[in-house]
Amino acid sequence: MSEGEILEISWIQGFPRDNVEFVDNDTVCYACGSHICFLNLKTKKRRVFQSPGNGVGALTANGRSGTFAFSEKELDPSIFVYNFPQLELKNELKGNTQLDYTSLTLSDGEPFLASCSSIPDFSITLWNWEKAELICTRPQGGRDVIYLEFNPMNCLQLCALGTTTLTVWNIERCGSIHLLKPSAVQLPEIPDASSEKPTPTSTKDPNCISQILAALTEPTVATVTPSTVCWTVTSQLCVGCAEGYLLLVDPQSLSVSVLVDPTAADAIPELKNFYFQSVVLYSNGLVAVGKESVMHCLEAKGTQISITQTWQLERSVTTAVVSPNNSTLLLSANTGKLYVLNAEKSDQIEKILDVLSGNFLNAALHSDKNICVSLRDSGVLQLWSSNGTCLASLPLETDVTNITCCPLAHYAAVGTASGKILFIDLNFQKQLRLVHEVYLYHTAVDHLAFDQEGRYLLCSGLDSHLYVLDGRPSSKFSVLGYIEVPGRILSLSTQCVNRGEDVKALALCGSQEDKKDEGSWLLMFFLPFKGIGGSFSVDRTGCLNIPKVFKFKVQVPLTSCILGVGEAFGYCHRKKSLQRFQFPEDTFGLSSKKRAHLNPKNEVAFQLPGRATLLLSPDCMLLASVGRQGILQLRPTSSMELYCELRCHSRRLGGIRSVSFSTDSHMVVTTGLDDGSVLCTNIRAEAEYMSPIQRRLIRAQSLKTSFISENPILIKFPVWDQETPVTDEQTEETKFGRAASIDVIEEDEHNFPPASTSTWLEKRHEEIVKEDEIKYADVKKRLREEMADLRKSVQKLMLENKTLPIKMFNLDVEGQKRMDARVEAEVQRVKAEIEQDILEKQYQRDVLKRECWDSFLIKPRSINAFHSKLAVQNYPLKARTEKELEDIRRVQNMRMIEKAAAKLIGLKKNNSEPEEGHVAESADNVGLPALLAHANVYLYDQFSMQTVEQRINQIILLQDLIYDIKMAFNSDFEALFKRKLKEIKFVVDVNKNIRDIMLELDIQQTLWEPSLTDMEWPERLFIVEDSEKDDSRQRALNDMMGGVLEVKKVDILKVEIFPPEFSLTKPPIQWSEEEKKVYKEYEKNIKDLIEEKEKYKRGLEFEMKKLQESIKESTEKFDESLTKLFEKKLKFTAAIYQEELKISYLAESVHMVEAMNRQESELKLKLEQLLAQKVNTEKDLSGYKDTVEQFQFDYENILAEDKNLDKEFRKEFADLPKFLTDQLYKQFKRRPRVQRLRAMSIDGSNVFKPIRLSTPTPDGLSQILAAMEELDAPDNMPKGLTLPVWERFCVVRNTKIEYEQKIKVKGLELAEMQAFLERRINEDNVAQEEIKQHFEELRSLRNRRNKYLMDPVIQVVLPQGQVETSTIDLTAETAETDFILLHKKVVDDVKEKIRKVAEQKITYMEAHGAVRKEIIQLEWEHRVLDKKIEDLHEKKKEIKMLRLSKEDMEVLSMKDPKAHELEKISKLEKSIAFMKQTHKRAIHRRMKKVKQINKKISMIADKSASIQKELPEMQASVAELRHIYEASATEANEAAEREDRYQEIVKRRNLRDLARAKSDELDQLRKEVERLERRNFPSLDQLKYN
Repeated sequence: MSEGEILEISWIQGFPRDNVEFVDNDTVCYACGSHICFLNLKTKKRRVFQSPGNGVGALTANGRSGTFAFSEKELDPSIFVYNFPQLELKNELKGNTQLDYTSLTLSDGEPFLASCSSIPDFSITLWNWEKAELICTRPQGGRDVIYLEFNPMNCLQLCALGTTTLTVWNIERCGSIHLLKPSAVQLPEIPDASSEKPTPTSTKDPNCISQILAALTEPTVATVTPSTVCWTVTSQLCVGCAEGYLLLVDPQSLSVSVLVDPTAADAIPELKNFYFQSVVLYSNGLVAVGKESVMHCLEAKGTQISITQTWQLERSVTTAVVSPNNSTLLLSANTGKLYVLNAEKSDQIEKILDVLSGNFLNAALHSDKNICVSLRDSGVLQLWSSNGTCLASLPLETDVTNITCCPLAHYAAVGTASGKILFIDLNFQKQLRLVHEVYLYHTAVDHLAFDQEGRYLLCSGLDSHLYVLDGRPSSKFSVLGYIEVPGRILSLSTQCVNRGEDVKALALCGSQEDKKDEGSWLLMFFLPFKGIGGSFSVDRTGCLNIPKVFKFKVQVPLTSCILGVGEAFGYCHRKKSLQRFQFPEDTFGLSSKKRAHLNPKNEVAFQLPGRATLLLSPDCMLLASVGRQGILQLRPTSSMELYCELRCHSRRLGGIRSVSFSTDSHMVVTTGLDDGSVLCTNIRAEAEYMSPIQRRLIRAQSLKTSFISENPILIKFPVWDQETPVTDEQTEETKFGRAASIDVIEEDEHNFPPASTSTWLEKRHEEIVKEDEIKYADVKKRLREEMADLRKSVQKLMLENKTLPIKMFNLDVEGQKRMDARVEAEVQRVKAEIEQDILEKQYQRDVLKRECWDSFLIKPRSINAFHSKLAVQNYPLKARTEKELEDIRRVQNMRMIEKAAAKLIGLKKNNSEPEEGHVAESADNVGLPALLAHANVYLYDQFSMQTVEQRINQIILLQDLIYDIKMAFNSDFEALFKRKLKEIKFVVDVNKNIRDIMLELDIQQTLWEPSLTDMEWPERLFIVEDSEKDDSRQRALNDMMGGVLEVKKVDILKVEIFPPEFSLTKPPIQWSEEEKKVYKEYEKNIKDLIEEKEKYKRGLEFEMKKLQESIKESTEKFDESLTKLFEKKLKFTAAIYQEELKISYLAESVHMVEAMNRQESELKLKLEQLLAQKVNTEKDLSGYKDTVEQFQFDYENILAEDKNLDKEFRKEFADLPKFLTDQLYKQFKRRPRVQRLRAMSIDGSNVFKPIRLSTPTPDGLSQILAAMEELDAPDNMPKGLTLPVWERFCVVRNTKIEYEQKIKVKGLELAEMQAFLERRINEDNVAQEEIKQHFEELRSLRNRRNKYLMDPVIQVVLPQGQVETSTIDLTAETAETDFILLHKKVVDDVKEKIRKVAEQKITYMEAHGAVRKEIIQLEWEHRVLDKKIEDLHEKKKEIKMLRLSKEDMEVLSMKDPKAHELEKISKLEKSIAFMKQTHKRAIHRRMKKVKQINKKISMIADKSASIQKELPEMQASVAELRHIYEASATEANEAAEREDRYQEIVKRRNLRDLARAKSDELDQLRKEVERLERRNFPSLDQLKYN
């Protein structure tokens, strides 16, 4: 008998969270664990298909062709293609996928299958499943793809839906060559005001760095998230989005139109907050399923979308699928429900499947009907019939762990994570009931096990208690007690072969030495058949007294163990073997507990990954083993050899979690760890592997007898109420607790949790306490009274003991020693703890001191001024490592070699001089250059660093230079610090003298005495100061001799002269002469003493003042030195910062060059990839060209053969008459009319019209040959033609037709291939352009890097007055302005040239001015002469126009003009004489006036002299006013002057024009006057003529 015949799958249940597909019009399929379930929607019958591989991964089906395909969950998985309903394997597709496939899809027109793999390749692959060949693949094409679907109207288009992307893959063909070309769809952006780009503000610099950075950090606008997709009848894509958008995508133009916009003002209210979970074309509309348990049917009229129908669902569904004939709509929810809608019959949605989803924790078979009880991780208990139908469900609403069924009655025991055991009544299949619960643990219940008779229920948790419960409902599932186990229980099993025998139980326990999932102790005990009684008893705490308890230690720890008949079976993971243990017969005869070692009797090699689980069938004939491989193996217990096996669950999903046998051992049920399925299998084993029928009948009859008596009691159980009522005992306990005394001695030490959270054991302890309190109440009362009396006596004795000596209490010497020993031990313990704590703190102190203090070569220290807050700190320095010193030596040696090489090749540049602008110019100009001359020898010139290595070496040299600068300053700092110590010592010594003087002068004043602070003397924190020591010598000296070793002379200020005694006893009147002399002597001495005291006091004060001044002078000089040191530190710090800035620039340049090198490497790598791809493309392109040329050659051959048939026709029938040949040729050219299929008419107004694919039509050749049969009939034969000739003619014509059809097909294929070749050529050109672009980028990058290396950042110190810059302000806007750095000599030369050119220009301008003056003078003279000429011409004209008066006429007419002249002369003489007289009188008058005027002139001269004296001051004030006026109104005055000049010029021009016009008018008038005068008066010429 084969394994398939032994283990036959009965039924399987479970529902995936993946897709459900139609495999024909009435049947759907879905994955269930390692199987595929087929469900007929009409008959609701199920069919199970077992995967030939390891598990079921991605699943797809094509209902039109009756094909389904799936992948296995295994490394290097295969794809299996089967047909339905035959379930025959069509082909197995094996590709290069390493881990798993994420999506599969089948096409309609061609035998194409598309797959998408997961990491690491993410390949989209196209297969021909009929030929089992890989057509083409595209690596990294399906990185985020979750769904694939072919276009049902065009199998050369494939849609790939990603998590955030949508891609259309076009399949291009060239003969047998196929290529996948992607076209990514640009999804629309989500309009959000918060994500809009800000409007840039105008600035002076459009290329400002801040604006560039702001542009780079602008938020990007998010696009919509596609969630579902479907093809339309117009080969467009309808895309539903998570944001509520519905899009229509054209795969050809990749244009996207929005059909539903939830943010629009005119949006449909029902779709504003709609999440498109799935969309599908059904019933002349688009069915959209959302997350809100709502389904809409949308209709499109143009661009308007409307809702035609809405369904309210029971719960939200995830996917919607339409049957191949478009009649049925299937809705599936990931909660395990399937709904069907048939719009042609009804609008009501029908539920056809209702099984929950999720993983199964455990499953068990019970009763003779083989009903299965399962438990899910969600806490739902389900009841399944023998054919896999779900009978009932009960949500327990708690975390559960396992389940087991009782063979005695119809109930199941469920263990929970909270430590409770729930008892579920299974008698009423339509209404499962919770009838009882027991609270045993505060942790989860790990194991539950019934014995074969159902009398005992054993359970275990994480603690060391194994509880035994009575499994009979008549006993109300009472807890019998517990057993102490040596550790955590890993497996638990029972065995009871015959009725009436004791029940044997075996527990595999793990000790502390074992690993988590292994145990090396086997605990075996016997439970009596009759129950508690006799030697089998329970103590007060609930612990069972079992006489037969045996502990066995195995050599190698086991992971699982099961009890058989007189033997045990275990699995050892370390040895990878299945072991049999035989118990010795004499062991069971002992009545006391015993421990023994147990060795395996025989072993069988057994490879299982991880922990394996063993289970023995109820008849003890078969041993089942399951594990992570997902395979169920059955072995006979007699040989333990493998009998049969069946793959039940997927290894990739964790394998098998649990296994359970039926009571008759003919069925076994398994649950998967993470595949969400439960599998029931029939066992059809041979007779030798099954128990005898008689034994099974006896066991069944025994169970039936017990069942008849116990099950009715179970049915009468009420439903368990979670709130337990308060009992009388609890009330009494409460009263007793309130009456308890508050005395410390009388306090109850038992604290119990509340009753609702108390376990059975805790309640048992509470009951014991209550019983003891009631039983010993009188005794406790009497003891309390005695204790009160004893307390009084003790207190009285304590008062008496205070008056007694201590020796009287040392009565018990031994007790005292013991007490002293305990005290000493406690002292030693505390001392050890303190020492340990001190040691830890010392270690921590040492670590911190070593890392933060000892590591410094120069410790951080500061010097504070005496009379100010000035503080100067040194430079803390750590000792340089060997690597740093080695780098410095290496760089210095390299620089020495470079300098030597530079001298050899004749370089004129001397790098030994400090570079310009270096530290020597910014630091102390006197001492620092000489101090650091050696360091500057090795430094590079800033203009000569053109490589990365040189810049790294310069960084090392600059760091060494900074170190030397700090060391130089620290040496000066240390010298000044020593000086301060001397100053402090000096001040202390002087203060000591001042203090002595103050003591003599009796002055109470606090002296200023400086000291070092913690920052100045940080070492003081690590040592004990002198003030902390007990200086007994100094204290004794102060006590005995006032603090000094020598006794000074007598203090004169303290000397006193006492008056004579008689002066105190007698009045002055009674003094004698001698006494008076004595008193006078006393007064004299007193006076001398006072004078001497005053003199001594003044001397002391002068000395004290002198000492104080010396202290002040000394400390002030120190402060001046500290100030100089501070100024020096400022210079050193500036120099250090300058060098650190150089290091920063150099480090930045090194990083930039490294970044450019990395970018160059990336470009090179990409370029290499492009070149390699270009080589492959050219190779492929050459192959494509050869293929096209070969195909074209074949096409031309067929054309030639077709033409040859035309030519050879008449030769073929040359033996016939010509008229017959002509008739045959006409029929040879005649073709039948073939009915052409009309193109599918597409209603453009409704894009949601469902796709209806007809059956495949025959090709054109078959149609035309079928039509030719009518023309080939003998009825169409011409008259006079024989039948053989006609038949020969028909053969020739059919051959001709075949060639014509071949030409048509080949022509279409050739056109397609040529288009394919043209596209590849264009792609090759694009790749060539991309390579050129990368070459250009690489060249540009190299140029930029070289330019960056050749154009370094130079740091220049800007000394005041020695550097000239641009006049622009060096602000943030001009910080990136380029400057040209020139030598000072170049600037001076340029200035000298400018000066010389300026002098030449001035000389030229002076000469030009003189010449210009002469030219102007000549021009003026020329103009004057021109005016004179004009005047002469005017006089000439006037003379010509001279008019003669009457007198002139008379003179001219006189005969004697001389007499007339004489007469005139006489008259004139008279008039002259008269005029002289008149003139004399006038002169006299004028002389008088002159005298008067001279007087006025003298007076005015005096006034002018006074005014002349005031003139300079007035001129100065006028000049100031004029300057102020000109400065304030220069522009206004200039404008006014310009305007005045302009007006004057205009006026002058107008006047000139007016004068010219008047002159012309006068000329006209003169001419008119002349004409008139000529007419009225004679001219001189006329007179002369006359």
